[in-house]
Amino acid sequence: MTKARDTYDFCIVGAGSCGGLVTKQLADRGFRVVALDAGPHYDSTVDFVNDEAEMLKLAWNEPRVLTGKHPVGPLSGQGVGGGGLLWLGVTPRLHESDFETYTRDGVGVDWPIRYADLAPYYSRVEREFGVAGINNNPFEPPREPYPMPPHPMSRLAQVLSRGVRAVGATPLVAPLAINSVEYDGRPACTYCGWCFQGCPIDAKASSLVTYIPKARALGARIIPNAFVSRITYDAATNRVDGVEYLDSQGRTHRLDARAVVVSAHAYETPRLLLLSANATFPEGLANSSGFVGKNFMTHPNYQVSGRFPDPVNGYKGIPMGQVLVQDYYETDPRNDFARGYQLISFGTLPYCHAIIGPDCFGDELRQFLRDYVYMAGWWICAEGLPNDRSTVTLDPEVRDARGLPVARVTHEWLANDVAVLDAARRTCEELLWAAGAEQVHVGIEYAAHPMGTCRMGRDPSASVVDEHGRSHDIGNLFVCDTSVFVTGGGVNSTLTAMALASRAADHMADAARRGDL
Repeated sequence: MTKARDTYDFCIVGAGSCGGLVTKQLADRGFRVVALDAGPHYDSTVDFVNDEAEMLKLAWNEPRVLTGKHPVGPLSGQGVGGGGLLWLGVTPRLHESDFETYTRDGVGVDWPIRYADLAPYYSRVEREFGVAGINNNPFEPPREPYPMPPHPMSRLAQVLSRGVRAVGATPLVAPLAINSVEYDGRPACTYCGWCFQGCPIDAKASSLVTYIPKARALGARIIPNAFVSRITYDAATNRVDGVEYLDSQGRTHRLDARAVVVSAHAYETPRLLLLSANATFPEGLANSSGFVGKNFMTHPNYQVSGRFPDPVNGYKGIPMGQVLVQDYYETDPRNDFARGYQLISFGTLPYCHAIIGPDCFGDELRQFLRDYVYMAGWWICAEGLPNDRSTVTLDPEVRDARGLPVARVTHEWLANDVAVLDAARRTCEELLWAAGAEQVHVGIEYAAHPMGTCRMGRDPSASVVDEHGRSHDIGNLFVCDTSVFVTGGGVNSTLTAMALASRAADHMADAARRGDL
């Protein structure tokens, strides 16, 4: 094993959206920071090409075991930039009700914080990351203007908005972390339509092109192709003191740090904590509660498409997320379920159009593909409530190329989740017919946005970390990613995860200055 000579103030595991943010924010406060990522450090101008199949390399392509009643495993990223390499940049905020679903609706669990606690961090991330939008959302509290104006509405967005208005709902201009004008040294979007891949001109925000370059300029060290296999722990002091990682050649290295921040997402964060079990924590590091890996959540969804009489050309412009519908987001006492859903406009590129289109074959599939330029639709982001049957654990049999147990993802939606998804599907069909669709196709059932496997909370017996992402068990261990979510809400998760990470990084820096780490 090779051991680094230096001791860092903070070691960040994962250089994605949250890890990159924390790295930059701590480096900006004068701390010595190192961030490790299991994947490569891509050069956007060389490595990102307009090829859907080729760009799947940006996803986590190592094995995972998927099981349970609804065995789904949403995509996650692998590489400096994380899931931000292949996201679509949709950045809505959670609603006020999302932080207290149990108090308001009798379902889920209340968060240890409220919307007002997170609001200034939402604003900070929107400014730093660069979000284009307009304050036209009547369903969220008053807020300051977005840092960039909204994007021009595509033909697809105009057609779908027509259907929303026809049923009396409100088409919202979606906030997008894609430059509508030159911003922070990055160019404006050229509307090439390849947003689900890495952006070759850096108009789409990710930590690869925002936080990471700034962190490096501040002196932070970034180590790509570094798979962290264990967080090291000193039982005498009840502190973590570094990490062990394997490089691309399989060689083991050791890094010492005064604090460790895990930002490896809702699959790999619990996996790492479980792999780091020791005599003091035999069931997984920082897992005295038994909640590491529990309450795995996703957003249940369908892609529901309409075939229109005239070309919509959904591949032109920003393909997804120009229009949001949040009229059905909150609990409605007339429904037989709690909570609700958000709808997101979409137009896909051909590969994605084919693989998440309807469950059809032969001539029917050929015709669906021929109709590509006539298709537009809605992507459902339904709220999936936490439940103890959905977990991320270590698989007892399957191992990765390094010989380590892979993540075993057991996933089950509650009856309430299925009811919400079914209602959302019916609404999508209604909106498409109202917009003038000639045919409507319901795609395959799947899920997005892994969340919730290291829940935050005030009760150490029922949560893994506190409201600042700090381990209840080990004072210098933090978690900053979607795994700390208590409930998932019905909106895309990235902006909220980053706002939580920014809040946590402030807390870490202040605690370190006080000598409280």
